[in-house]
Amino acid sequence: MIKNIFSVSALTLLSRLFGFVRDLMFAAVLGAGPLADAFFVAFRIPNQFRAIFAEGAFSAAFVPGFAKVAAERGQNAALVFADRIFAFLLIAQLVLLAVAIVFMPTVVGLMAPGFADDPVRFPAAVELTRITFPYLALVSLVILLSGVLNAVGRFAAAAATQVVLSVGIIGALLLAANFQ
Repeated sequence: MIKNIFSVSALTLLSRLFGFVRDLMFAAVLGAGPLADAFFVAFRIPNQFRAIFAEGAFSAAFVPGFAKVAAERGQNAALVFADRIFAFLLIAQLVLLAVAIVFMPTVVGLMAPGFADDPVRFPAAVELTRITFPYLALVSLVILLSGVLNAVGRFAAAAATQVVLSVGIIGALLLAANFQ
């Protein structure tokens, strides 16, 4: 147990450090201006939905449900349970994605009302949010799989996901810096 606590704590610290580097890279590559503002809104909107749908009640309900099925009916039944939850989650996310893409100007207007009259920020935020919104479906899958990993006692693997995300974003920002 001490090993798990140490591993998760170390990975959480590493995640925070990489998150700090990621934020520095965002500032260095995007700078300050209307497009940077639009990007941060575009990234914040799917993250807001992620916090509500994927990390909120879903995580709190899934792990105990998965563990209960595993204890009562075995690991294979628990994996079938996870598959069914994943299928439902994927369908719900695809419906949300389709609706959000159609109504993205309204979504951006609600989430960033100060952009509504800005001829640069608003259309850029709408388009960038349409591009970044599928991230919600992918991160929901990661959260589901992290719940499975936590339920089977693989805490370090689940804790490493934020490090991987930050490293991926840092890599993309390094590539983007070469195209400016």
